[in-house]
Amino acid sequence: MMSRDPAGTETLVRGGTLFDVRRPLTSGDILIRDGFIVDVAPTIAAPRAIVVDARGKIVMPGLVNAHIHSSQALEKGLSDRYPLDTWMLLASSYGGVSADFGPRELYVSAMVAAIEMIRSGTTAAIDMPRIDPRRFQDGTDAIMQAYADIGMRVMVAVIYSDQNFPGSLPLELIPGAIEALKPARIAKVDEILPAVNDFIRRWRGRNPLLTPAVGPSSPPRCSNELFEASVDLAQGHGLRLQTHLLAAKSEVFVGHQRHGGSTVAFLDRIGCLKEWASFAHAIWLDDDEVRLFAQSPATAVHNPISNFKLGGGLAPIVALRKAGARIAIGSDGSSSADGQNMFENVKATANLHRNSHEYEDWILAEDALDMCWDGGAGAIGQKVGRLESGYRADLTLLHTRNLFITPKEQLTGQIVHSEFGGSVDTVLINGDVVMADGRLTRIDEAAIHAEAQEILTRIYRGMPERERRFFELYPMFRDLERAVFRAKLPFSRYCGA
Repeated sequence: MMSRDPAGTETLVRGGTLFDVRRPLTSGDILIRDGFIVDVAPTIAAPRAIVVDARGKIVMPGLVNAHIHSSQALEKGLSDRYPLDTWMLLASSYGGVSADFGPRELYVSAMVAAIEMIRSGTTAAIDMPRIDPRRFQDGTDAIMQAYADIGMRVMVAVIYSDQNFPGSLPLELIPGAIEALKPARIAKVDEILPAVNDFIRRWRGRNPLLTPAVGPSSPPRCSNELFEASVDLAQGHGLRLQTHLLAAKSEVFVGHQRHGGSTVAFLDRIGCLKEWASFAHAIWLDDDEVRLFAQSPATAVHNPISNFKLGGGLAPIVALRKAGARIAIGSDGSSSADGQNMFENVKATANLHRNSHEYEDWILAEDALDMCWDGGAGAIGQKVGRLESGYRADLTLLHTRNLFITPKEQLTGQIVHSEFGGSVDTVLINGDVVMADGRLTRIDEAAIHAEAQEILTRIYRGMPERERRFFELYPMFRDLERAVFRAKLPFSRYCGA
């Protein structure tokens, strides 16, 4: 089986069971030309095409992971004991193993993330890596090159902020916190945005699979000046933007302080609730914010495994759906979610909201897949996620040693509730076969794994100090969380409560 699809070459995916929530379940062929699906039919005659034999296999659109942090890909198993805010300070990219990664380590980490995603059927992703500002140019180049080498479709919105993490917390609510955690402005807007502009200039249009984007960390971790300048940059230059939105209870309090009320209303005022913007987590929205967000074309990105792992809360996905909001699904980083497997997150999306909602409002298997495919396509801004002419040829083929060909509703249930990626056999991205019969075609996977192990062995020597710091600081964060709840804010109106 050939692994490349040069310009003008046709590829025929022959004889598979074609599975897409928006089309009938049928057997048929898919013809690919120049990275696009050009025909889907029961039988297609293409005598000069490269043939991918899909007989006995299920052919579906590649999954879309709408929010990851590739710089955390080596941090699996790191945060079993850390609640969200202490995790942010001690275990995430602020203070975790990746905080000081150089270009090669960022390359390996991005490659590890991409390997796991492709192996579990994901073909497109939105990455928000954190890079030390001193290595911004070389670090961004390393991450983009990793994705180019493996052949994955990725929008990269490098995280930046001008406040350290303590500066995003309402530390004044508890005695001694300001002195202990030292909130500070860590950069100026005119130092950050030129580097972001340079990254975008160097990579925009350079590779058809890679999209540089704007990545302000979150409203609490950016000054209003920096966040508004980021929105202007995206709007003025036709760029996409991803950020984090109300992932923690403390952010509600900070938003009321900084914006005089609702964070979502602030985003609306500055012109950020647009089709080109996506917002990871979106947990602590009140009823009015749900309605306002749903009236916009922006996308909320649900991260169910990460949210539950860190005790962040239950995002109001059911309320957002009922109000008509666009919703995608993401894994978040491996530091919090312990992996990049989208089957796991699609299943969690379908199941986690059932105990708290009536049967009529349950998210069914096909709803969750539609969020992953159609919602993910909206977030990344590309025609992916469907087996349809004019869409990108990003396809995942599942063998049927564990799955069974059944009527569509039951097959949908199997894929969502019983599949975790072990059936992924072959993956095409932009018509290029990047994994064939379970083997990655473009990289030396064993060599990457060995290098990743060496990096981890070296970096994890610092874990005892982070553990010590956690036990020292946790009582302060616990008191801060309690103080936030005592503050005069209508938390009963927030779904995450």
